[in-house]
Amino acid sequence: MKLLAVDACCFTQVGIASYYADSGFASVKCCHSIEQAMPLLTNFQASHILVNLTNYCRYNRDNAQLQAFKAASQSALSFIYLDTPYPYNKTPMRIADKVFLFNKSVLPVTLRTLLENPFPLLGDDGQHSLFSPQELMVMEYWMAEIPNYRVARKLQISSHTVYVHKRHITEKINTRNRLEFYSLYNVLRYFYPPSTQKKSMPFTLLRV
Repeated sequence: MKLLAVDACCFTQVGIASYYADSGFASVKCCHSIEQAMPLLTNFQASHILVNLTNYCRYNRDNAQLQAFKAASQSALSFIYLDTPYPYNKTPMRIADKVFLFNKSVLPVTLRTLLENPFPLLGDDGQHSLFSPQELMVMEYWMAEIPNYRVARKLQISSHTVYVHKRHITEKINTRNRLEFYSLYNVLRYFYPPSTQKKSMPFTLLRV
């Protein structure tokens, strides 16, 4: 097993490396940023990645470096964590095929889980998405600040159904309000394919 840890905090890097010293992981490498991690993804060929993506929560403009990182790390089991109190879960949450999400307070639990079982919570080899296809479409319109009645018209569903989808989306990702979900969405959207049922639309800049 090979672990790549990406975090700007040197103390976190040292803590992760120390935790796995003399463990089942064949090797652990740490770096400060996505940019520094890119050459390691090719040369080191990590089987597991721990990456702090907090900085990417702040703006929803496309980031080519993060897109490249996501594409280059598809074969690894990725654990994304954020320096935020949300999502409010006590264990890593599976959001896509090989991608898990949690807040940084859960990092000790995640390190212990990986030590005990390097391939946790997968269950099967099939494709996985935390959200349904219609929830993903509602999510895209919602984040583009499209009113419920217009979303309902586009998707040929009722406004009430749009509201229910929004409630289910925030419940699934364990956030308490729209602002928290905006923050997470700026990371989540890199791990879901764009909707094929509508043309891409410009997103307004969201600050958290």
